[in-house]
Amino acid sequence: MGILDRFGIGRAAKLRINSPYSAGTTLPQMIVTDLLSEDQRAQLPMTRDIAIEIPAVSKARNLLTSVIAGFPLRALSGDTLTKEQPPFLYRSDSIVSPYERMLWTVDDAIFYGVALWKVTRGQRSAEGARGPILDAEWVPFGTWWIEDGRIVIDGEPARKDDVILFNFPFEGLLGVGRTTLSGARAIEAAWVDRASNPVPVLEMHLLDDTMTQKEVDEWEKAWAKKRRAPGGAFGVTPPGVELKTHGELKPELYTEGRNSIRTDVGSHLNVRASMLDGTTGVDSLTYTTKDGERNLFYELDLPFWTGTIEHRLSMDDVVPRGSRVRFDKYELYNTPTPTGPTTED
Repeated sequence: MGILDRFGIGRAAKLRINSPYSAGTTLPQMIVTDLLSEDQRAQLPMTRDIAIEIPAVSKARNLLTSVIAGFPLRALSGDTLTKEQPPFLYRSDSIVSPYERMLWTVDDAIFYGVALWKVTRGQRSAEGARGPILDAEWVPFGTWWIEDGRIVIDGEPARKDDVILFNFPFEGLLGVGRTTLSGARAIEAAWVDRASNPVPVLEMHLLDDTMTQKEVDEWEKAWAKKRRAPGGAFGVTPPGVELKTHGELKPELYTEGRNSIRTDVGSHLNVRASMLDGTTGVDSLTYTTKDGERNLFYELDLPFWTGTIEHRLSMDDVVPRGSRVRFDKYELYNTPTPTGPTTED
């Protein structure tokens, strides 16, 4: 039993319900960070909870997950739909709908580069072939891991036929984008601090050398507190103290910096900056439209994520040989219906 198990938050205590609504805890993070200095905390691995607080990351995540999860999955034989669609493609026996299942699958792909489904199969054939998949559930990242080449879910080794592993061609934003995410957090912190303190540097120059160090420290703390309070743009200096300002406010630094973060996050996730409400430096001869950017997003950006899912679900351990699974993007190229694409249930 480890230290986390003593607090009731170890792997053995994780909920068995595969739902994004399962209760979590921040206690391990609180225990660790409270024991470390600022510099040591800065060296801790980036987590999803921290990364999702960055606006550009949240925007990219929400865009990719909602768009991909909105595409129905179809089984095809050649260029036509199969006579019988596998039921797990359009329905679920758990409390998590197929839409949520796909949404959180893409979420895991974005942050970790891998995702896992646990499947329920029908009876084996008389020849002993694996049974067809009847239902599939998303397995939350952190409740499963790979040990000695086998997938383990909540401490129990899973059979090969009972899981579907999606291994994306991307190591996950938390790994490859750590420097970008750390820089984004620094820019956000600097922007918030500058909003509270518009003047970059303030010096309280002492003209009266009779003040003790304790008095100096008290005035410094009182002035800093007043500056952050409502109406802190005005203040009164005591006798013997002259207020000097240093530096110059350059708001464009923060505007450009925050825009660059959107561009960098988009580069990591293969999403063009314009789809994240960012801008890129282009010459005066370059002309693009919103429709053009949207088309490029669907044609060049999105397949990076959808391709892995489609080809994994097309393998023989998921659908019968000769069949393949694809996202139905019909409404992208035709007039959308008011109620969305047709899905079975």
